[in-house]
Amino acid sequence: MSIAVCWFRKDLRLNDNPAWGSACSNGAVIPIFVLEPSLLESTSQRKKDVLFSNLIALQFELESVGGYLLTLYGPSKEVLPSLLSDWKATSLHFNKDHAPAAKERDKVICESLNIDQHGHWGNLILPPGTVVSGSGSVHKVFTPFYKKWVTIDKVSAYESPTANFHTQPRISESLQPIRETPSFETGSSGAYQRLKNFLPKISEYETDRDYPSINGTSLLSSDLHFGTIGPREVLELVGNETEHSASFIRQLAWRDWYAHLMDLSPEIVLSPANPVYKKIEWRNDVDDFDNWVQGKTGYPIVDAGMRELMETGFMHNRVRMITGSFLVKHLLIDWRWGEKYFRHTLIDGDTSQNVGNWQWVAGTGFDASPYFRIFNPIRQSEKFDKEGTYIRKWIPELSALNSKQIHSPWEISDEELNEVGVRLGTNYPFPIVDHSFARERCLETYKAARAN
Repeated sequence: MSIAVCWFRKDLRLNDNPAWGSACSNGAVIPIFVLEPSLLESTSQRKKDVLFSNLIALQFELESVGGYLLTLYGPSKEVLPSLLSDWKATSLHFNKDHAPAAKERDKVICESLNIDQHGHWGNLILPPGTVVSGSGSVHKVFTPFYKKWVTIDKVSAYESPTANFHTQPRISESLQPIRETPSFETGSSGAYQRLKNFLPKISEYETDRDYPSINGTSLLSSDLHFGTIGPREVLELVGNETEHSASFIRQLAWRDWYAHLMDLSPEIVLSPANPVYKKIEWRNDVDDFDNWVQGKTGYPIVDAGMRELMETGFMHNRVRMITGSFLVKHLLIDWRWGEKYFRHTLIDGDTSQNVGNWQWVAGTGFDASPYFRIFNPIRQSEKFDKEGTYIRKWIPELSALNSKQIHSPWEISDEELNEVGVRLGTNYPFPIVDHSFARERCLETYKAARAN
């Protein structure tokens, strides 16, 4: 009898899952998920809670069609070969991962197996190598990539096929207790509901997505990271590109682009894509970094974002750009410090997206923001949180300030601050760096690196 093992990773769904479909057509299926100790140790508890909740949802989904998810604990390189041999498995099915560490892991495992192996690109709309320039290389600039991306026929999403499950022993590792149940519905049902809620307002996405106090985004980033919904299905349900949906579809294409770049150039995880910036002399002040992490920079919009991240594991994308720019260009702290912290803490922290976004804001990546583009956190706050609604939510000690005062409280007299209970240096910090000074310092530092 043929036994097909489906190795779930960042694809915790049955619909439009090529690895699952492949396993179902190749024998009696054994669905598994491996809890990697090294990954769990480098992941925040909140992100683990979301993972475990998604695994429980997948377990329920499998049980509803007569199956069972085997959850195993240990390094995949050690766990899988032994179990596949014990089960006399005839094939292994999985969706490929473009992250360098994952690719190396898969290479080692596959080379150790003497069974059929079926790897698929189930977590991207178009796989690496399909969107290339005339010379056959990956586009290093997004716009030509996108122009080509939209012209290529996409594989249609499909529903889960019927599975014949193997009656293997139920040896699952019990999931660690979920310390805090996620505040949103997880699993594929939660993902579909979020997409359903978003579609009626997709025409406002272009204008609303930059305002953190408005519920103007899809909130699907975590679902796409864990794979509780596939990007092809999202694109299909959004429909053809129109003036209403174009902006959102571009974001799906950005996701593919960053993955394609990392698949081609895995070194960008740790090294600037633009080698000119390898010689930046970062300050890397630990105290400044800690103040940034804790939301104690003295710039309300920055602190609000970091506190939202600390409390929820999420941060609005516009605020991610503001906080990232502040760390790199105001504090001159290596973008890799911020990237590592975000990837650890964000519930949607994905290697290629996170690295791509941090290299963009640092000006070191492919098609990145120019090095001389330095976000003014006060102007950004006034533009994208004009009334201070977002700031008040996450920094209640400033809630009594009016919409003009709240963006830069240090510019207000002590008398006015005392009237509303704000005491700079006591219950809210002074700015840890002056914007004008930081801007000039950053420009000088980047120019020096470019000159070398």
